[in-house]
Amino acid sequence: MNIYLDIDGVLLADRATPAYYADEFLQAVLTKYPDSTYWLTTHAWNGENVINQSLAPYLKADTQALLSKVKVADWGNDKTEGIDFNQPFLWFDDDLFDGERKALEQHNALTSQVRIDLAGNPRQLEEVTQRLFA
Repeated sequence: MNIYLDIDGVLLADRATPAYYADEFLQAVLTKYPDSTYWLTTHAWNGENVINQSLAPYLKADTQALLSKVKVADWGNDKTEGIDFNQPFLWFDDDLFDGERKALEQHNALTSQVRIDLAGNPRQLEEVTQRLFA
C-alpha cells in the first residue's frame, strides 16, 4: 500500500498551526508503511523540497526524525501525476481539483482519496488514524 500525504490542510491546520493529532498520525503511517509513504504536496514540487522547514518545526522531535523516511512523489500540474495507480494507495488531501478527480475516476480509485476537512472536523486525523492505522 502506498500512502500519499499533503501538508497544508492535512498536517498543518494553517501555516503556523499543526493539525490536532498530526504527530500520532505520522507516527502511525510511518510505522505501518515506512517504505511506501510519499509527500504529494506543493512543499515538495517542481524540484523544491521545503518540507522540513514547513512542517518539522511544528512536530515532536521523534516525529521529525521519521520525516526522512518519506519519499517525494514527482508530479507536475495535477497531483495525481505522482500516484502509482498500479499499486493500492491512500491519498490524504484537503482538496481535489477537477483533473485529479477525473484521473481517479479513470483509474477506478476515487475511494482511495481520503479528503481531510480540518475546519469541519478538527479531530479527523485522530479518527482516521484509529480507523486505518491502529
